[in-house]
Amino acid sequence: MGTISSVLSSANSLTNTPANASGSSTSTNTGSSTGSTDYFAGVSSYSQQLQEVIGREVSIASLPIELLQSQQTTLNNQATELTTLDTDFAAVQTAVQNISDALGGSGMSTSVSDPSVASVTLGDGAAQGAYSLDVSNIGTYATSLTNGTWNDSADDSGETTTYNLVVGGNTYTFTPSDNSAATVASTINSQFGSLVQATAVNVGSASSPDERISLQSANLGPMDLEIQAQASASLQTSEAATTGYAANVTTNTWDSSGTASTYTLAVDGADFTISPTDNSAASVAAAINALSGNPVQATVVNVGTADSPDERIQLQSTSSGVSTVDLLDSSGNSLQQQETPTAAGSAVSQTSWTWDPTPDPSGTPTQYTLTVGGTTQTFTADDNSAAGVAAAINTLSGDPVSATVVDVGTASAPDYRVQLTDNTGTGDAPQLTRSTAFNLQNQGPAGSLAEYEVSNSGVTVSSDSRQVSIAAGTTLTLTGTGNAEVVVTQSVSTLNTALSEFADAYNAAVAELAKQYGQSGGPLQGESIVYSLSQALAQMSTYYSSTAGSIGMADLGFTLNDNGTVTYSPLAMMSTDLDNSAGVISFLGSATGGGFLQAATNAINSVETPTTGLLKTAETSTQSEITNIGNTITQKQAAVSQLQTNLTNQMAQADAAIDSMQQQYSYMTSVFEAEQTADQMYANGT
Repeated sequence: MGTISSVLSSANSLTNTPANASGSSTSTNTGSSTGSTDYFAGVSSYSQQLQEVIGREVSIASLPIELLQSQQTTLNNQATELTTLDTDFAAVQTAVQNISDALGGSGMSTSVSDPSVASVTLGDGAAQGAYSLDVSNIGTYATSLTNGTWNDSADDSGETTTYNLVVGGNTYTFTPSDNSAATVASTINSQFGSLVQATAVNVGSASSPDERISLQSANLGPMDLEIQAQASASLQTSEAATTGYAANVTTNTWDSSGTASTYTLAVDGADFTISPTDNSAASVAAAINALSGNPVQATVVNVGTADSPDERIQLQSTSSGVSTVDLLDSSGNSLQQQETPTAAGSAVSQTSWTWDPTPDPSGTPTQYTLTVGGTTQTFTADDNSAAGVAAAINTLSGDPVSATVVDVGTASAPDYRVQLTDNTGTGDAPQLTRSTAFNLQNQGPAGSLAEYEVSNSGVTVSSDSRQVSIAAGTTLTLTGTGNAEVVVTQSVSTLNTALSEFADAYNAAVAELAKQYGQSGGPLQGESIVYSLSQALAQMSTYYSSTAGSIGMADLGFTLNDNGTVTYSPLAMMSTDLDNSAGVISFLGSATGGGFLQAATNAINSVETPTTGLLKTAETSTQSEITNIGNTITQKQAAVSQLQTNLTNQMAQADAAIDSMQQQYSYMTSVFEAEQTADQMYANGT
């Protein structure tokens, strides 16, 4: 029993410093039971010594964690300082770039003697210069406009319509989500905006809209601009079926001569006076269609050809009970030839767009296909005019349809289309296709290239854009014809500001590096990166050119101080620039073409390049070390916690065993003492 006591008592002088959950240490006074850590509920008289054994082992196991935490704190401080230096050197990098910009477009000033001829935009590489400009043509854009009201009806087949877009002889295809002018224009712009700009325009009025699509080329110069219905696409749109109403057509070619006349429309004995604005067929038809009650539908038809039109007025009653319809001149003479009414319910279709009479580009006759009730007939016409095609249709075998040319436009802007009426009684609207694409646009004024001459060179330059480059970094926008003088000069004030900002940024970086030197230096004291960064700055402040006659940093107004900073004098720089502007530009150079700027750019890039720069790699490496140490601390804290748990379980078991032994010892002692007492009493005779 005495051996157990002596072993446990030896732990009384040990210090217990277990690690807490965060990795820091919590000191525990183990010299007495007061203030000690209880890892388990002890029952023996030696439980405190057992508690202290656990604390001692946990404290020893936690010592590496404390060392790692110290290293982690040091690295965190270094990371913070690296970030500060990174910010300072990034400012130096920006200042160097600003010097370069000051020598380029942003540091130049321009003047144009006649702003109505051109304007100037400067960019990288712009240099001082004077240019004479003679603009003979600013160029025009090619345009086209739909040759009639845009047909936004859905395809009779139910399929989405696919169109051709022709730009400068090149053909592209596109399929809008619907056939509205707005959607077609939007689709063209989204897919071919670099070639052409499409706009849906209303050339009519708010009450009577006439929507069309306008195309304008993206580049100057002559070119075709077309929207086409594809070859073999249906040219027709179904219309309401005829009803067998009374109909007739003008007997002879319509006479539009003379002043406006008065006409009489007779509908089954009821007379209506017609007073058109002029005697054209279109005006007379419009006046008839404007009558109250709309008793008759008047349509201008061309029964001739495109080269030799023969316009007439076709009349059809709008009521089924009407037997005769007639049009009389001012003398009471009938102008119409009565026709047999078409069978009731006959299907009708009409060309969806203004008829395109363009000949086949191959020079061969265009093939057309007429489809009526599933039966097709292929034919050619004498020409591609609406009248020529209608005449060819009316000669087809079996007389499947009646073809008529109708003018849905005006006298000044006719809009010829082919109307087909089914004669077979199938009930299906006749369809017409052709072997070549069907142009929907009227070409506007031909575009032209811009033309100009620079510095009296005698060379006329042509351009498909009004933005033209006359020197590196110098772009003109041509705005009118005529002569102008363009002058580009260096802005001394812009360069002065850039050099002053460089000095400020440079000095801030030098000052921050200075904090890392000496016995009380910052977190990077003694680290090689401090020297490397100082050398990068020195490459800028001590730069000199070996070119004979070159100026130096002092000529630019920079003085290097004993503490490594620089002092900048704007007056010194401006004096040098006044005496030797070319020398200033030559000394500064460019980021890639030599001089101070190339040296400074290379030096700062060696520090600030994202993946390879000195500061960037140091920051990445330091952060990686911090992360790795943090992971190691976490692992070791887990191991210490497990050690504490295991020791606690073991010591709790030992404490229980000791308590049991102490109880046995107490019992045996009391028995032994009782026996001694009995023996003594026996010896004494009591």
